[in-house]
Amino acid sequence: MNKSKDEKRLLEKLTVYLSQRTHSEYELKRKLIKTFNEEEVEKALQLAKEKKWLSDPEDIALQLSEELHRKKKGWLFIQAALKKKGLPTVEKKEEQEEEKCWWWLEKKFSNLQNPSEANLQKMYRFLSYRGFEEALIKKVVYKYTQDNKE
Repeated sequence: MNKSKDEKRLLEKLTVYLSQRTHSEYELKRKLIKTFNEEEVEKALQLAKEKKWLSDPEDIALQLSEELHRKKKGWLFIQAALKKKGLPTVEKKEEQEEEKCWWWLEKKFSNLQNPSEANLQKMYRFLSYRGFEEALIKKVVYKYTQDNKE
């Protein structure tokens, strides 16, 4: 089978992307379509599937979510990152989310005794930006402020 120069360049680019890190099919398509036409990209991705170069989307989603959990990101942040990469959602672990939320409060606001309304708003905003859900933030901030009153 004789491949054209474009096909060879496309496969080379595809293998370069896959050698750098695990990519979803959606990500690869989005990146490759900038340089190559859609039909060629579809063929290359089909070849990659046949040769088992692409990982299972659920595995990629689990890997990415674990990486973001280690970085103490909230569930909403993780879901947005997965969606952006065209990956399926993962199950939320309430206890893990609460631990991460608590960790951020300890790290950022450990020196506050009896926080003011402005400081409470900072806490809410800070945790919200990291992708934690509002109900969880309220629960953890309430517990945190009660523990730090003593």
